[in-house]
This record gives sequence, structure tokens and C-alpha cells, in this order.
Amino acid sequence: MSKIINDNYNHSSEENQHMTLHLSLLDNKKRPFILVCPGGGYHHLSEKEAQPIVKWLHSIGYHAGILYYPVGTINHTSIIKELEEVFSQLRNNAKDWNLLENKIGVLGFSAGGHLASLACTKINNRANALVLCYPVVTFTEPYGHSGSREHFLGENPPNHLVEAYSIEHLVDEHMPPTFMWHTADDQSVPIQNTIMLAESLAKFNIPFEYHIFPSGKHGLALAEESPYVHRWLSLAEAWLKTTLS
Repeated sequence: MSKIINDNYNHSSEENQHMTLHLSLLDNKKRPFILVCPGGGYHHLSEKEAQPIVKWLHSIGYHAGILYYPVGTINHTSIIKELEEVFSQLRNNAKDWNLLENKIGVLGFSAGGHLASLACTKINNRANALVLCYPVVTFTEPYGHSGSREHFLGENPPNHLVEAYSIEHLVDEHMPPTFMWHTADDQSVPIQNTIMLAESLAKFNIPFEYHIFPSGKHGLALAEESPYVHRWLSLAEAWLKTTLS
């Protein structure tokens, strides 16, 4: 896993053999940090869910970074080890990078939401806050996103692996506070993904907030073309301010 500090860094999905942590620090002040995990079905990484999101996070006062992670054929064991390394590196270098060590959040879109959730369930050095945008949560039928599951676990994975990487089964009392949003008519990742996770969080009394917007296509990112859904930015900003204050 390599670390790159360069706001003009250009990245392509083809480079993703290992995780790359790209830091984009707002200034030299100590601030909370949000790590962005773009979506793309574990097939590619969505550009509109990367740098534009960092720019927004900067505008509301956060240090930020992008996690460029393996896509295509994934070794699910290795990706968890690398995820652990990323968060250990963030904690260990918090002082040098002016990050508030106990105010490190992760924000994920679609399949990146699945990876972000793994950073809050499957590793020891978990994030302090989780923001999920139309997330892939479950790999189980009938609501699992088959493309993400196939890239992450391979074709026809055994049931024990499907359940072992379905986030609704991984929630425990150590899960951080969570913010989620989805659109009711999402045709790619069914809304039940968010609802299932909310139910699991409630069972463990984990603080959470979620918003279901009546309509909007999958992959809206900042949702600039949909003014009603675009409100997720102000809702998430208020939630982050409270959660990481």
C-alpha cells in the first residue's frame, strides 16, 4: 500500500493492484479527516465520486483523502489486510498530517459504501464515523448487487462467504455512528440494502440517521442535477458536525 500526497494526482482503475491512499489536506490546521471510497461495483472507480467529493469536504472544513482500492478480480482476504493497514497508517501519522486521531470518518458510494462499511466492521482500527451513499450492503439474494458480489467473491461463492461479507451480519456494538441515504427507486442497488443495515444498527443501539429520497437514479454523487436529492449534502454536513465535534 502506497501513500501519495498530491492534489493533482491522476489515477486510473488499471493501476489498482493494491490500495493507494491519496491524502488531500485542506491546510496545516488540525482537523477531522474523511476518507472517500468511490463506487463502481468493484469493477472500476467512479471519478465523480472521488475528487468532487474531496472538494466538497474541503468546503465544509475537513481534511480528506481518496482510497483507490483494487477492482476487477479481488482477493477478499488481502483487501481486508490492506484496509487495516490504511487506517493504522492514518492513526499512526495523525500528528504529522494534522489529523484529529479520534475523528477519522469514512464516506462510501455504492460498492465503495460496502468497503467503507468493512472499515467499520471487519478491521480492528475502525473509523469513528460512517457516511453511506446508496450503499451496497448485502451480497445475499434477492437484494444483493450481483456485480459487486462477483468481483469481490468470485462466481457462485459459497453461502458462508456471502454472509461473511454482507454488512448487515457484521454489525456489532463497536460500529461507529452512521449516516445513510438512498433513493426509493434505485434500479441498481435496491433500497433494501440501506433498510437492512438500519435494522441491524438499531438492534445494537448504534446511533444512525438515514434519508430515503423518493426518486433518483443510482450514482448521483453530489446530485447536482437533482436539487431535491442534492439536500443530502447539507444533511450530511450537519450530521458530521455533530458526530465529529
